[in-house]
Amino acid sequence: MNDFNVCGVLVMVAPKSSQDVEATLNNMDGVEVHANEEGKLVVTVEGPNNRDFANRIADFSNIKGVLSTSLVYHEIETDTDELSGVTIN
Repeated sequence: MNDFNVCGVLVMVAPKSSQDVEATLNNMDGVEVHANEEGKLVVTVEGPNNRDFANRIADFSNIKGVLSTSLVYHEIETDTDELSGVTIN
């Protein structure tokens, strides 16, 4: 079965570093910054593997200027095509 993860993360940064942090995050695979306002960045992270996913979010803390990260949303989508023979009513 193939799972695909989508997470929403709030990243708090030093306001003077917000543009640099945004650029760094947008250059990471599966990461996209959707909003950057007064040191608050709304970020999504997408990918297939839970462990890689958690490590990528943990890596945010190593970026200069990042003060904190908070996971605010997590969804796991399962490839239902692989559930042959299963009927959901």
